[in-house]
Amino acid sequence: MDLVLFSHVGVFAVSALACVASLPRVRRIRHADTRRGLAALLLSVAVWSIGYVGYLLAPGAAGKVAWYTVGFVFAFVAVGAWLYFCAAYTGRPPGRAPYRNAAIAVFSVFTALKLTNAFHGLYFTTAWTSEPFPHLAIRHELLYWVVLGLSYVVIGVGFFMLLERFYYTGADSRPLAALVVVTGIPVVATLFGGRVEWLLPLMYEPPGVALFAVGTLFVYSNRLETIRLTGASDKPAIYLDGDGRVRDYNTSAREILPSLADSIGEPIESVNAAVADGLETDGVCAIDREGEPRSYEVVSTPFTVGDVPTGRLVTLTDVTDREAYRRRLEMKTEQLEALNRVVRHDIRNDMAVILGWMETFEGRVDDDLEPVLDRVLRKGTHVVELTETARDFIESLSTEGAVDLRPVDVRETVDTELAAVRESFPDATFRVDGEIPDVRVRGNQMLSSVLRNLLENAVRHNDEATPEVAVAVETAGETVRISVRDNGPGIPDERKREVFGKGEKGLDSPGTGIGLYLVHVLTNQFGGEVWVEDAEPKGSVFVVELVNADRAEGAADDADRPPRYPPNL
Repeated sequence: MDLVLFSHVGVFAVSALACVASLPRVRRIRHADTRRGLAALLLSVAVWSIGYVGYLLAPGAAGKVAWYTVGFVFAFVAVGAWLYFCAAYTGRPPGRAPYRNAAIAVFSVFTALKLTNAFHGLYFTTAWTSEPFPHLAIRHELLYWVVLGLSYVVIGVGFFMLLERFYYTGADSRPLAALVVVTGIPVVATLFGGRVEWLLPLMYEPPGVALFAVGTLFVYSNRLETIRLTGASDKPAIYLDGDGRVRDYNTSAREILPSLADSIGEPIESVNAAVADGLETDGVCAIDREGEPRSYEVVSTPFTVGDVPTGRLVTLTDVTDREAYRRRLEMKTEQLEALNRVVRHDIRNDMAVILGWMETFEGRVDDDLEPVLDRVLRKGTHVVELTETARDFIESLSTEGAVDLRPVDVRETVDTELAAVRESFPDATFRVDGEIPDVRVRGNQMLSSVLRNLLENAVRHNDEATPEVAVAVETAGETVRISVRDNGPGIPDERKREVFGKGEKGLDSPGTGIGLYLVHVLTNQFGGEVWVEDAEPKGSVFVVELVNADRAEGAADDADRPPRYPPNL
């Protein structure tokens, strides 16, 4: 066999064998689209190479043309598979590629033209020649060069995708870049085929693609996978192997951790101890950046093959502002707890002593001082009541996690609170409109504070000589509405939303402004709503809508249901 013929047959045969031998290794690639793309690329290059071997060794012209056409067709298939692989590898889903149907249509047209070349000769013509050895020479026509140029454009797009990903990772990707360069060397042979004595006018890309497959799958497979993983993350990312050693990272991670430079193969503990500690619990670690301490949340995503862990992707998220806010909240909570102790003990105890001494003067003062004493006692009692409201308010704000909710009897709560306000406000009239149904709502012991604040608010903000307050309870499907109606001055429409806001004091009210805000906070915690309406002929109606614990499914065990925020707030 002629040495040139033997060389050509050997090169393409080895390329086919290398591609087929690489296929089992491809199955180890975890990313499905990347795996499919590379497998299709290897198979098409193998058939492409076999087609050229058949063309060189077939005895007759018809067989040579048939084999060459097979290789010619699969050369175009390989170009599509190459682009599919590059797109999938770099995070561009092939299934959502733009103009996908148009590309398939163009491929189908060119394939049909290749298969029917014998009728039109637009791709190539043939003629027997003796140089550099006796063979059926292929003379490429215009359409061949058009398709070749188009193929190189597509191949170039794929190379650009890969190099862009390598650059974005910021890691030492020179070995992979070198493989890409070597893959492109056969392009020179393709361009000069037929012009050099010992080269035939063929496409010589199969050896380059086979070399790329062998190099990436057998020599640099871990690097190929880690670059895909770290480059696919928008966040600072570090890829660790199963032993916790650094395998790759992207540029964002290296900007945060300069110690990552030249750290491939090093354990993460030696790169940054704070990150290593954060990995233990997916916690937050402190990292110094340019002299400024920053907080980063460390999240680890494991990778496995079957049930065997092979590594993990570590991402860092800057949560400095969130951590600062959390620390401020912790400080505020401590301050609220301290204030709660002052309100519950110091102020309440002192007022109890003052009231005790003042009560000793009842019946012992002149008639003209009796109203003064009575006013002092009522104001002192009001201060004690305010400490209870403040205590409830602080406890509602200091509640950690989910609020413990349970069914609460509405009739018992209303009766208890009405009895309390009748004693506190003997000059006011309290009544119940209709009957209170035997129903339970989802809440807790703080429901009494909601009702007490609404009843007291209806009296204190009333400008009538005899305040009249009416309570009504009605069921509506899976909810229960408790309404408190008064005959006071009413609330203008523009203030109906504001009265529930923090610090609102109502109409000319000397109060603290936390009562209605407490009602809003507690009702929200119960998963209910509160709003205010106009009463007829005058006054206001405060409506609290809560979940009917007897109708709602699983109400007794529904403490973790998130509260609804009132739409009118």
